Amino acid sequence: MLEKLKKNPKLKESALKIIVVLIMAAVILLSFDVFTQNKDGRRQIVDEDGGVETELCAILSDINGVGEVDVMLQYDAEEQVTGAIVTAQGAGNPVVKNNVIQAVMALFDISAGNVEVFEKKSVDGNKGERSNEN
Repeated sequence: MLEKLKKNPKLKESALKIIVVLIMAAVILLSFDVFTQNKDGRRQIVDEDGGVETELCAILSDINGVGEVDVMLQYDAEEQVTGAIVTAQGAGNPVVKNNVIQAVMALFDISAGNVEVFEKKSVDGNKGERSNEN
């Protein structure tokens, strides 16, 4: 077969055209796949019972100084997170508040303007302090 390609220029030209067409088709298919994905390739899976919020609360409460956390997320039509409201016991501390904002921004790839963090009121009504009554 290789000998035929070397000796027959028309057959060689036809084989070369077929190879070029196959390479072009492969490039087009790969380009189509890349351009139809989300911008970063990640997909958020949202379940009906608030699993994303529950997991986020668990992660945020593990950050040093955050304490108890509640989260509400806003979604767009494609079920991507577009905004977040977080209440945290430790949010009165600017460093803790910034850490919470940074964590939410990184997780959902949203801007700081789309994340609001508020200090959570304590059970006894005092700002950010727990009652130590015995």
